[in-house]
Parts: sequence; C-alpha cells; structure tokens
Amino acid sequence: MLLLITGSADGTADRLVDRIGEGVFRLNYDLWSDYDFFIQESGWEIRNPAGLKITSETVTCAYWWKAFSYFVDNQDKFVVAEVKYIFRELYGWCVTRGLTKGNSIDFHNTYGKMNIQSLARHHFKTSPALVTFNLYGSDLLKDAEVVTKSLASVPMNDKSVLHTTPVKLDALHPKYPWFLQKKIDSAWDVTVFYCNGKTFGFRRSREDLEGLDWRAEQDFHYTEQEWFPIDLDREFTSGINSLSDDLNVEFGRYDFMINEHNEMIFLEFNANGQWVFLDIKDEYGLLDCVASWLSPQD
Repeated sequence: MLLLITGSADGTADRLVDRIGEGVFRLNYDLWSDYDFFIQESGWEIRNPAGLKITSETVTCAYWWKAFSYFVDNQDKFVVAEVKYIFRELYGWCVTRGLTKGNSIDFHNTYGKMNIQSLARHHFKTSPALVTFNLYGSDLLKDAEVVTKSLASVPMNDKSVLHTTPVKLDALHPKYPWFLQKKIDSAWDVTVFYCNGKTFGFRRSREDLEGLDWRAEQDFHYTEQEWFPIDLDREFTSGINSLSDDLNVEFGRYDFMINEHNEMIFLEFNANGQWVFLDIKDEYGLLDCVASWLSPQD
C-alpha cells in the first residue's frame, strides 16, 4: 500500500488518491490528531478515522508531498515540533528501507540553487547568477539588467512573497542576503515535468503578464489551461535525462525561458514542484504517469 504523506487541502493529493484508489493510505500532517498511530523500533501502525490501516508490514511505497506546507493550528510550538519530528521519523523509517519514491524533503537544503545551476551548465545554457552578503561581488553583474529572486521561497513576516523582481544594483540594501540573476528577455516560459524517465514539455506566453514572474499571476482555481504542450527535441531531452542523473532524481520540474536568440535558458529545478496545473483537464497523461510511478507493484 502507498503511504501518501501530505496535507488535507491538497488538490494534487486528491487527484492521486482518486486515481490510485484503494491502494493508497493518505496521512494528512495538519490533521495528525485524527489518526491512531504508534511507532517503535520493530515497526509502526496507523489507523485513519474511517478505520483503514497501514502498517510497517503492508507499506510498499512512501511519498512525501508538501506535508510541511500546511500548518498545525492551535497547538503549542513544542507539540508542533514533536509532531514534525514524528512525521520525519516515519518517513525516515521508509527511507532506510528503500521504500520511498520522489525526492528527499530536504533536497534543496542539500543541493541549493547555485549548485544545481553549476550542474545544469554542463547540459544547458544558463543565465549568470550571484548570491551575496553586503553586495560583495555584485560588480560581476554591473553591466547587466538584473532581477532578484527568493532562495528559500518562504513568506515574509507580513505573509508577502518575493517573486522575480527587477532591481537596480545601486538601489539594493547592502545588509540583506540577495539572490541576483541576469534578466532574460523572453516571450515564453517553458517548464519540463520529469517523471520516471518521461519528459513532458509545456510553454506559457508571457504576453499577458503584468510582471516578470508567472507564478505571481497564476490561476490557482485551474479553470483555464495556461500552459500548452511543446515537442522537445532529442538533444534537449537527453540533457534533461543527463541532468536528472547528475541530481539523482526521477521526479521534478525544470524551468526555462526562451531568449531572443530562440535558445532555451535554464532557470531552476524544483524537486517537489507542482505539476497538475500543466494538465488541469487530464488530457496529456501526467496524472497517469505519476499514479503508475507511485502505485504499488505486484
């Protein structure tokens, strides 16, 4: 049985559960107290409110899908920390026995954006980037139009989010950790979803964007298809496969832009990136691909 560790309001998890059916047990982090649970060195068992059980004997695969993106409300921070530790403990049990699919929940903390970009340079064109304290080294970008991005993608105290934003180097506050990159002029955003050796390429026109970052204007209701399939040539697909091997991943989303010379420029790899928005009407096979990859094998 697949152990899907996620949150209660996740639409992607909803679709996976619907597609996989009885072969999946959903464990929602934000509803942890609704489950009966124990773990000891010899094994563990979980029972949901409907009476469905999964145990260390019946689990065949575990998949962590954005569980800690959700919040445990009305609990002391000590309790929240203990629950997080227990969820990591459970997932770690599966990791040490080779029962997990997907990427580590700490993938980006281990690799980091700049290290991923350094690997990507062997396979794709990249845009010069810089991470700096005190703007040290920023003169390396002094002749370029520059944007800033978030490294950790964590909201600020006021719950605002830093999307890709154009900046002037001489206007930046020096006492701040900056992630800077040369701006790419492009009419198209491109993203490639990669799962179990299969690649799905999509592009989105930038013509209707008010800013630089499509994520700031994304339709989270998924009412209209905003991304449309594109064919990927053999050389480009080979680059995706090779970079995936370098990163030791079998799942994730690669983001690119097409520059004024019609060249694909690598932006970043999202190890646990959303993908349902690329195929909201289930027309292009992404859900079937992921469900098949995660489904218990006889």
